Amino acid sequence: MSIGERIKKRREELGMSQLELAKRVGVTQGSIGNYETGVSNPKMELMPKIFDALKTDANYIFHEAVEMQQIDFTYPEIVMVKKYRGLDSHGKKIVDYVLNEESERCTVPAPVQTQPHTWTICYSEYKASAGTGVMLDSYERMERLDVLDTPAARRADYGLMISGNSMEPTYHDGDIVLVEQADSVEVGEIGIFVVDGDGYIKKFGGDCLISLNDDYAPIPLHEYNHVKCCGKVIGVAQVAE
Repeated sequence: MSIGERIKKRREELGMSQLELAKRVGVTQGSIGNYETGVSNPKMELMPKIFDALKTDANYIFHEAVEMQQIDFTYPEIVMVKKYRGLDSHGKKIVDYVLNEESERCTVPAPVQTQPHTWTICYSEYKASAGTGVMLDSYERMERLDVLDTPAARRADYGLMISGNSMEPTYHDGDIVLVEQADSVEVGEIGIFVVDGDGYIKKFGGDCLISLNDDYAPIPLHEYNHVKCCGKVIGVAQVAE
């Protein structure tokens, strides 16, 4: 708290107006206002009258000034103080505003950046087609992949990358889908299928595999010798950075 702020605080504690204090000290009301706002400081010869009028002493009024004398100022800080003293009231008001805003910003603790929890899944190096089919020899060649920890990631037995755009707008080329192993899926559910060696991600239509993208025709299952369901798609993985 500055000298002016302490004068104002004590004056208000006594229920005294600026005009009344000015009369007791022998200055104008405007001078008291300037002291309290920090525009100017009272001359030293007036201080005994101020102490007397406010029924206080130098220890109270100059408390901050005494503390400031105990601080080791750097040369740039001394230069800044000298420049500040040379400003007019408008300039000091602008500097005070910026200083207060920045001081408040710097004293507020920065939010703690928490790392998202991750979950490790098995990730097949093969791809499932969202297009015209990708050859799949097996799903046994797996790697480990860290993804964001979600309920779907914890349920998944493995992850598989999509190739193509026939399942847009829900699934996109390059997405890693989370798959729960299953020998079959219900009609209308999305699954991973191997049709005569070609791997697909499609919606099961009972007698056909259906793309979500209307540009692709359904794949009739009765035309193929071997159709196998390799799992149910339960979500899309978010790869941990």
